[in-house]
Amino acid sequence: MTIPFDPFAGLALLWLIPVIIAAVYWIVALLLCIWVYKDAKKRDMNATMWLLIVLLTGCIGCIIYLVVRD
Repeated sequence: MTIPFDPFAGLALLWLIPVIIAAVYWIVALLLCIWVYKDAKKRDMNATMWLLIVLLTGCIGCIIYLVVRD
């Protein structure tokens, strides 16, 4: 009895790589937003505005926040 050869057996879990990358991206983005919100609140800045800026622009908004903060 021979085992049939399946050339696509290795590709069965290939979809998992982009899912893991997307999950890591969203976790980092969420942690970045939380940090910006807490830091802006601690510095008596408009925390909600900075949270929205970082949510909408990502890393660029975080860099702008780091330049502008007191």
